[in-house]
Formats: sequence, C-alpha cells, structure tokens
Amino acid sequence: MKKNILTLLIVLISTCSFAQKIKIDKGEIKLDEKIIGYIEGKKPIFKIYNLDKSYYVTAELKSVPNDTSMDLPWIELKDEATGKSNELEFKNKSRKFSAFNYDRSIIYELFDRNYITAEGLVKEAIESFINGPSAGIAAKKLGVQGDIDKANSLADTYQLAIDDTGVIYSVKAKNQDPDDKKIGYIKMTSPSTNGELKYEVTDLDGYLIATWFAKAGMVSGYDKFLNQELITFDKKVLKATFDNRGNPIGYKMSKDITAMNVVRVLVGNGYALGSKK
Repeated sequence: MKKNILTLLIVLISTCSFAQKIKIDKGEIKLDEKIIGYIEGKKPIFKIYNLDKSYYVTAELKSVPNDTSMDLPWIELKDEATGKSNELEFKNKSRKFSAFNYDRSIIYELFDRNYITAEGLVKEAIESFINGPSAGIAAKKLGVQGDIDKANSLADTYQLAIDDTGVIYSVKAKNQDPDDKKIGYIKMTSPSTNGELKYEVTDLDGYLIATWFAKAGMVSGYDKFLNQELITFDKKVLKATFDNRGNPIGYKMSKDITAMNVVRVLVGNGYALGSKK
C-alpha cells in the first residue's frame, strides 16, 4: 500500500512539474503567471536577473560555423563580475527548445537544472556550476567542425558528380580508360525495412562501402540507432545531413542533395571508392 502511495505521489509531483508554464512578457520571467525574474537582450546574448536585480548572469547562445538546422546551439553561462563561465547543452530538445523563443528556451533549461526556481535565480547553484569543471562543449564541437571542414576540403578536390542512374563520378578516378571517371554507385531505398529513407554506396566492384539511414537505422554489430548518419563497412559512423531542396518538382538522382552529402562525407573521410582489382 505504501509503495502504491509513493508511486502516486511521484507521478503527481512529476505531472505538476511538467505542467508548470514559463512565459516571457515584456522582460518579465513568469512561472504560472508569477514573476520569478527578469530577462533582457536578444539573440545571442541575454542577461537574466533575480527579482530585486541585485544579481544577474549572462546566457549566450553559441554555435559552430555552418551548423545545420538539426544542430542546436549550446548555452554559455557567464558571471560578468568574475569573468568566469561554463557551458551547458539543451538536454530536453523535443519539449523545451524553440527556435522562435530562444529566451524562453534558455529559461526552461535553467529551470530543469534548478538554476532558476519558483523563487528566482539560485545564485549558489549557478556559481557552483560556473566555477566547477569545464563542460568542454565548445572545444568538442569546434574540434568536430575542424574535422568536417577538412573532409569538405578533401571532397572538393574530387569534383564529385552523380548521374540519374546513381553512378558516381570524380576527376580523380583511376580507371584503365582515362576517360572513364566512374568511382562507384549510390542507390536509394525508400522506404527501407524500418520505413525510413536509406542509401547504399558501393564501389566499382559492387562491394558495399557504406549505408546511410535517415532515421532509426539499425545495423548488426552497432548498438545505437543511426539518424542522418552513415555506417561504413569497417563500422565507422559519420554524420551526413538530409536535404530535400534539390527536387522541388519530380525526382532526379543527379539533383539529390542528400545523395551528394552522403558521397561527399564518405570520400572526404578517405573512402575513395574505385576498384580494388
């Protein structure tokens, strides 16, 4: 009986927590219509104040150059008085983040982490986080972006093209016939066995080099879902974004931006295709 009552209390507490609504109204931060603080500024920098404005923290949205629309920014919290800062990511993407309400998205995130409550900013918790170990988000993301930039630069040198039958061409093709610029093939399956879009890239010998999944792809030997990612024959996982802008009317493989993204990422990461014979 006690266990059932405890479970019910947990459910009720959770329901009440999720039912709480945050609103930004003329710079006032309201939780269920109660003012809990103030916010000023505009993207990417906001200042968040407690009720008597005796303390504030700066929240700046950060992103790497050329981020895709699927990549969320992260938040840098900074104490202007000390100059110290730390970073955090949006952890509840589906429910909390809105590209139309960055200020509210930030407040929701701080609320989830108990850096702001129904009583306003929690100075001690914020300062403990800012002065704590670095989250290292910028270093990680900029490092990943550096790898992406290098891959893009290498892919550019191959001057890749795809025709409407899925043949992949490159000026660097090393075939017996110097006029033959084929290096491989790409095939689209829609829908695949899981009901989502899938591409397969093979070399000139017909060997499968990589498979790309739009969403929830599963491959034997890899224990995570593949979402807008390709997995190579040697189990390397690489990000390649979906983009349907190339075919506004009808479909042609030669205009398929997603297919080209897949091939560019693959070639840019050292998979030159061609023939091993």
